[in-house]
This record gives sequence, C-alpha cells and structure tokens, in this order.
Amino acid sequence: MKCFKYILISCFICYACNVYSSHKVYIIHGWANAKSIMNKVCKSVRKSDFVYENYSYPALMVELDSLGSLLYRDVKIADYDSVSFVTHSMGALVLRNMLKYSGKDLDFPVIYRIVMITPPNQGADIADLFKSKRTYQKLLGPNVEKMETDSNSYANQLPVPINCEIGIIIGIRGKEIGYNPFIEGDNDGLISPEHTLLGNEKDTIKLKLDHLRVIKKRKARKQIIFFLNYGEFKHDNVEKGEK
Repeated sequence: MKCFKYILISCFICYACNVYSSHKVYIIHGWANAKSIMNKVCKSVRKSDFVYENYSYPALMVELDSLGSLLYRDVKIADYDSVSFVTHSMGALVLRNMLKYSGKDLDFPVIYRIVMITPPNQGADIADLFKSKRTYQKLLGPNVEKMETDSNSYANQLPVPINCEIGIIIGIRGKEIGYNPFIEGDNDGLISPEHTLLGNEKDTIKLKLDHLRVIKKRKARKQIIFFLNYGEFKHDNVEKGEK
C-alpha cells in the first residue's frame, strides 16, 4: 500500500513539473533589428527560470500579414500549454497580427501575459514623417507605411489581445520636447506615449529611456520580469538611475 502511495506521489510530482514546463515566453524584436538586440532581455528571462525563445523574423523584407502567420505557425508547432510574450516596438504588431489566426484556433496555447516595450499600437509617429516620401518607404521595407498613426491605419485595425494580462513599458524623455524634436510633445524618439496604448492594458509604466536603450537597461528588464511573474509593474523607485 505504501508503495502504491509513493507511485501516486511520484506521478503527481511529474505531472506538476510537466505543467510548469509547458509554459514558454517568446521574446520578439522590433523593426530593422536582429534578435541579438534582445540578448540582455533573454538573459534576465533565463535567470528567472522561464523557458523562452528569442524569436527571429525578417522585418525588413516580409509584410506583417505573413509575419503574423509565421509566428502563429511556430507557436502552434512548439505545442506548449500556455505562452507569454515580450515584444519590442514592431514586435507588438507581429503578435497582434498573429491573433488573426490564433483567435480562430481553439487548440492554440493559452496566452497568459504580454509585456509590450515601446509598441506602436496606434502607429509610430516616425512613420508619419515618411508618409509622402515613397522613395524612402521602398528603402525601409513594406511595413513602415503600415505603422502610420491615422485612425484607419493598418496598426489601428489589428486585433487587440483579450483574456490575458498586458503590460506596456513606455519610453519618455520627461520633458515637453522628447528625444525627437520633429515629433510633437514628449516621445521616445520614434513614438509618442499615447500611441503605445491599446486601451485594455492592465498596467503601464513610463521610463526615462529612448526607444532602443529601454531594452538594454537593467531597470527596464527588472520591470519585464516583475510583470511576467506578477502581472503588474513595480512602480516604486523606478527613476533612481539604475543602469
């Protein structure tokens, strides 16, 4: 009888371990970057004992529709029970595009938490500056025009994640004029704070960092890990100059 109890306990422990390991975090870089730009984020995620993948995609060559389909396929093939995402910049739009496919799939993994870092959810102000410069758009690839900020733009028509916890990290300068003087008001150099929002995010936090430095600094990475663990950001003492 005791032996039978030990077998049951062992089976339960194995089951619990399998449930824990069936969650994966996908880390998705932004436009015009290689996945290596997310290496410091990956290091923090790895130290926190998450199973993760530093996801790579051809942002400059392939349209967002196809990128979303590729992400959907890759997450589906990996076959985890649940997934979380950490996205930077246009990576958020790749994720939202994926929802066009995953939302129809009842067997798709449960999306648990999402951390979006400086996302162009309502478009990127920098894209508006190239609106009338079609020559530049050809050089910059097929997705820049999809990130314009008008209400009918591609970015503003994408699905919004539901039934999951979303946290948004917003880069600011903390002054009337942001990092890019050609963008009205405060900004991270590419996006103004109001254009990062979805409307259903659980928490947001503003950090005095520009669009690229925000993924390289320790204080931002700490916030990523805190949200992945607790579904909220740690708002005390975030501006004490951590590097």
